[in-house]
Amino acid sequence: MHSGRHNRAMFQAAICSLGAAVLLSTGWQPFKKPDPDVQRGNKLIRKGKPAEALTAYQKAEKRLGRRHRLDYNRGLALFGKGKLKKAKEAFLSSTGGADQHLRMLAFYNLANTLYRLADPTVKAAQKAALAVKNAENAIAQFKDESQKQQRCKAMANAAKAFKAALEANQAVMAAFKEARNEYRLVLLRNSKHFDAKWNMELCLRHMGGAEAANKRLEARAKELADRFKKECKPPEDKKKKDKDKKKKDKQDKDKQNKDQKKKDQQNKDQQNKDKQNKDQKKKDQQKKDQQKKDQQDKDKDKNKPSNPKDPKQKPLSKEDIAKKKAAKQLEQLERKQRDRDRRRDRSGTTRRPLKDW
Repeated sequence: MHSGRHNRAMFQAAICSLGAAVLLSTGWQPFKKPDPDVQRGNKLIRKGKPAEALTAYQKAEKRLGRRHRLDYNRGLALFGKGKLKKAKEAFLSSTGGADQHLRMLAFYNLANTLYRLADPTVKAAQKAALAVKNAENAIAQFKDESQKQQRCKAMANAAKAFKAALEANQAVMAAFKEARNEYRLVLLRNSKHFDAKWNMELCLRHMGGAEAANKRLEARAKELADRFKKECKPPEDKKKKDKDKKKKDKQDKDKQNKDQKKKDQQNKDQQNKDKQNKDQKKKDQQKKDQQKKDQQDKDKDKNKPSNPKDPKQKPLSKEDIAKKKAAKQLEQLERKQRDRDRRRDRSGTTRRPLKDW
């Protein structure tokens, strides 16, 4: 982290950068002479009055509109007031200008702002490291077996402290990495920029220190976790295992029930299908049998005589049969005679009378 002297040096560097910006501001277009509010703001910045300078720049902005140089000067005033987040936005806006010198100054002071914003992460990491040390000391106070419960509780608290410290160091690395990237952009434009080199080196030291601290913390946290697992068997762990086992058993049972229901449904569907097939086969067989029966009845009717004998009629005697046969023959002779007579009548032939002798 910067010392107070280095912080003052950073602000002085910003003031020097402002001087260069003021010189550039005299050539603004379409104005042929410096803006009075901008000049007054620049003088106030040099006198260490950033709040009054900010007011002057805001008046100029209302009249002139947004300008990259105004954004830069406004960022310096905000930086001097300690409004670092707003200063960051102003410097970032001023990097979009076409003037390469102004862009380099903007990137440099943007990096300075990000550096200042990263400072609190170092303090937070230091505080978290102290909490870890206190937590480890608390564990050491409970050495006796009778103090096992207190020792396990202290170890659980220490695990939380280790986690917070690891996260704090991660925040340090992320914050200073952002500042380092902006210093790198400055050095790409001017490789001899001493302040940018110096500050980027400080960023790298903070990042490296936080990374090394995390490696040590991770090793100690693992040792603590192994010890906690070996020495402590908190009821909540057993309760959690029982709960997990109960949950798993329930899931298995539900799965079995679901599978059984599915299997039962499949069996039921198969049974219904089999029954339908059986019923269909039965219907088909009945239909086939009915068709066969109908055919048999039809054949029987076809072979049946036209004038069947009356089953109630008594059988004829031989004498009756002979009489019936003689009557039938006589009927046939008479029919033949009638047929001959009709043919003769048609032909005109006269019938001779029969001799009576």
